[in-house]
Amino acid sequence: MIHFVAADLRPVICEARTQQCRIVLVKDHGVYMLSEKGKMENGRRSIIAWAVECNPNTVQFDDWWERARAEFGGDDFVEHLDRNDAVFDRVIDEGFDLRIGADAGYLYINAVAPRS
Repeated sequence: MIHFVAADLRPVICEARTQQCRIVLVKDHGVYMLSEKGKMENGRRSIIAWAVECNPNTVQFDDWWERARAEFGGDDFVEHLDRNDAVFDRVIDEGFDLRIGADAGYLYINAVAPRS
């Protein structure tokens, strides 16, 4: 499973709820979440939450690429998530992080206590 930190996710969730749009999980050049609609800076979305293990800004290419492939397969994808899902409430209200994994048929999203 990969890990998203609550402090990074809160702005994404809040933006999606303010814009009344979905949250998008993306695997392409890294793995990240953003709101379907939102603020742009220099032609790019300004509020993005990167998976800790798959952030090309902080993790070497071979490491994040292999981790993303191991967790989600070789193809790039976009998965749309409901901004009002209770798992996102736990991030906002309790400061929980998220762990996300997948198998051939399902995406698993779990709220977990923050790492110490």
